[in-house]
Amino acid sequence: MMLLYTLAAVLFIGGLLFQAFRPQLTGWLGEMLLHRYLCFKLDKNKYIVMHDIYLPTEEGTTTQIDHIVVSQWGIFVIETKTYSGWIAGKEKEAEWTVKYHYHGKSHKIQNPLRQNYKHIATLAECLGIGQEYFKTIIAVAATAKFGKTMPPGVVYFGEVDKFLKENSQTTIIPPEQIQEVADTILAWQATLPHSQKSAHVENLRKMHPPQRASHTQSETPPEAPKQSEQPPSSIEAPSCPRCGKPMVLRTTKKDGSHFWGCPAYPKCRGMVKF
Repeated sequence: MMLLYTLAAVLFIGGLLFQAFRPQLTGWLGEMLLHRYLCFKLDKNKYIVMHDIYLPTEEGTTTQIDHIVVSQWGIFVIETKTYSGWIAGKEKEAEWTVKYHYHGKSHKIQNPLRQNYKHIATLAECLGIGQEYFKTIIAVAATAKFGKTMPPGVVYFGEVDKFLKENSQTTIIPPEQIQEVADTILAWQATLPHSQKSAHVENLRKMHPPQRASHTQSETPPEAPKQSEQPPSSIEAPSCPRCGKPMVLRTTKKDGSHFWGCPAYPKCRGMVKF
């Protein structure tokens, strides 16, 4: 009998915790499932799938990107939404309305297309390329329901790979540079310490009620990449590919690796491999 009472108590507490953290849990699970789905569906020789990327923004904040798929046909930037309810909103509206199935309440959310535009702007700045190389995708769970038509760029989880392949027709990035693009993104992420990523998540919790469970930019200013000791005199510092200034040797906070960075960071984000 005591075992039954204990089991009932555990289930009851577990149910309360699930309801309290339901948006965060479903959001995390949705991102992980979509990541595995893309890795399984896409040809690894043609697409590089990246997940949960943090980058410093031009304004001195941080932004988190759910998924990035790098290919010769462009860089696909994917924002996931696991809402369970009716969604009303148009492509250019600042806010959309979500009416949840499980409690019937509704609230306003930031237009995820605009949210993803900020992600693309940050990526374009970090990579030093135009925004024409990027394509936006808003992946929503099957529990989300729209009206007669879905806004352009919004697809269900199970249709993301189809959307990618339909938009993989014209080569705009040389195939031999795909890995370099992915490496540069990871290099920029490595400039952010783990503590700053944690602060980003904590700020999201403070800025938004639990039911929103959406990603926005953090207010935590990033630290500038750490400048290492001066390079040996035998190594000539290259010129910044963006502004032409002599670059300085910097060290990432993640693993201590080195790269050449522009001394005008964050105003100029020129970067060259060491």
